[in-house]
Amino acid sequence: MRVSKLTTRYCYLAVPVVETLQKWWLPGCLFAIYFIYPIPHTIALRNLLLLAGLVACLGLIVRHYNHANFWQPLDPFRISGWILLSLTLWLLLQSSFISPYPQLALDMLRGDWFVELLVAVTGGCAVLACQYRKINRPLAALVLALFAHIVLLLGYQVWLWAHTGSYPFGATPFAQKDYHSMLVTTLIALLLADLASLAINRRSALMLSWPAILAMLIISCVATATLLARNAVIITLIMLFITSTLFFFPGRKRFGRWAASTVIALLLAASIVSWFGLRNDSRWQGFSEAASAAFDTQNNLAWLNAQEYPLPLMKNGLPVEESAYSRLAWAKVGLEQVARYPLGLGYGHKAFGWAVNRSFDVKTGHESSHSGLLDFTLANGIPGIILWLALSGALIVAGWRAFREQHSPAGLALVFTVSAYLVRCLLDGHLSGFRFEMYALLVGALVMAQTLETKPCN
Repeated sequence: MRVSKLTTRYCYLAVPVVETLQKWWLPGCLFAIYFIYPIPHTIALRNLLLLAGLVACLGLIVRHYNHANFWQPLDPFRISGWILLSLTLWLLLQSSFISPYPQLALDMLRGDWFVELLVAVTGGCAVLACQYRKINRPLAALVLALFAHIVLLLGYQVWLWAHTGSYPFGATPFAQKDYHSMLVTTLIALLLADLASLAINRRSALMLSWPAILAMLIISCVATATLLARNAVIITLIMLFITSTLFFFPGRKRFGRWAASTVIALLLAASIVSWFGLRNDSRWQGFSEAASAAFDTQNNLAWLNAQEYPLPLMKNGLPVEESAYSRLAWAKVGLEQVARYPLGLGYGHKAFGWAVNRSFDVKTGHESSHSGLLDFTLANGIPGIILWLALSGALIVAGWRAFREQHSPAGLALVFTVSAYLVRCLLDGHLSGFRFEMYALLVGALVMAQTLETKPCN
């Protein structure tokens, strides 16, 4: 009798635990995948979680599948789909028959591009499965995963500060700071989009409270300043300016003076914090001299081989800042190589290295030009970059129309995400690897979230 009572009691206790697990395993899986992505040496675990999540989501979707209205909500992305198909076919054709390195290019195409497509499908399926399970915060799981990295970063810097006595600007708990700067700019894009949507239409894609979004945005802007990542500061300032203009959006609903004042004050404070990071980065001081030396690629050859050729000197006798000099020189050389190979050298982020080695008859260790858009052009030719820009533009237009016409907060988040990533890929070689996968997962999730907001699937 006693055993029976204990068993009954434990069963009653287990029921809410099981229900909670059933409800939150999908957002939990999204959080885990997105948190693991930028951490080095976690590829196997990440792929295992992605595969398990995709299979589970497809199982849920099949059980709820209704052919009559399943595809109709995706009509706004019909043009994007055709452009994506055209781009994929061009990449296959170019890497197979035009590239001088077909085996290498096809291997990278299989391991990078087609993986990105599968990851994007996984993100969309996860959001759709959450809809079927009546879970309202799938996008919040991705945002919280990004924010967890920001907290980890600032916590690590504060810990070093307490032990050394000076603040360790640029220090990171793992990997390089460009890993973390990509995370913070992605997070800021999502938070600003949701903030603008709340102010204009009182609708949120993240389903987070107004104070929570404000706090996360302030902390993210602080992280942008403490990282001392120039490109992250540039992108943050651009997004803050764009967001400020959205608050004058025609037809904006009354939102209360205190809320509007809070937003304006926050944007001003965030701008000051970002500018603080810009002013305290000593690399900007010699930028003009570094640029002048970088554009003279025939006489200054440090960009080709830093071990063999010394860096050019500034007027004060010191070497130019290496990062700015190298990036600008590589950009100039990359544009020259695009003119030489207008149809590209084959898919992959190593196309810049291939072009330099072929054109200068050298064997360097160069791979990326540190501009994703330039790498993509060198790899896939002018037709490839035109199709990629068209795809990005079609996604932006679809998101903006959904926001304007149907007040979709996910649509505005899609606009901010794609726009910020385009600018980032212009400045950094982020159009490959784990960064590209994170972008694909987020875009897939936002596309599905937008369709569900505008024309919910039954």
